[in-house]
Amino acid sequence: MNPQGLPTTSIDRVDQLILQQLRQDGRRSFTEMAEFLQLSVSTIRNRYRRMKEEGILHIIGWTDPVKTGDNGYARVMIKVRPSTLLPQVVQQLGPVPEVTFLAHTSGPYDLEANLRCRDNQELIRTIQDKIHVLEGVQDTHTTIYFEVVKWAAVELPIKAG
Repeated sequence: MNPQGLPTTSIDRVDQLILQQLRQDGRRSFTEMAEFLQLSVSTIRNRYRRMKEEGILHIIGWTDPVKTGDNGYARVMIKVRPSTLLPQVVQQLGPVPEVTFLAHTSGPYDLEANLRCRDNQELIRTIQDKIHVLEGVQDTHTTIYFEVVKWAAVELPIKAG
């Protein structure tokens, strides 16, 4: 079981190699992967389908924020009091389009929200109009990212053998 109480699924070396191929090019065909990995197309297809069904693999269309005009990024640490309002705050922040990451945290703050906005003025409006106004938000600490130098997916180490 994982921390959310959901069953965990193990992935083996072949799954990891398929995921590595998809990280390099999410539109790579099953045929290309099968040839490169020296596996059958049906093996690639079946493992791909299983990883999608089990929630291991998510296919998304990621856009480069700089090229699309989004140049305002920030991390907002949020303290919620009383703590009983934490689920309500999470539920309200989740759908906010400028929130690109939301997590429960340890330490003096309860939540971390990463924001992606057009510019710093939109960051200010988002923080003031969509975070500070929420019942239970007692304090925030904001770090503005001046320049993001790396956007990356998580690289899983490939198991030996």
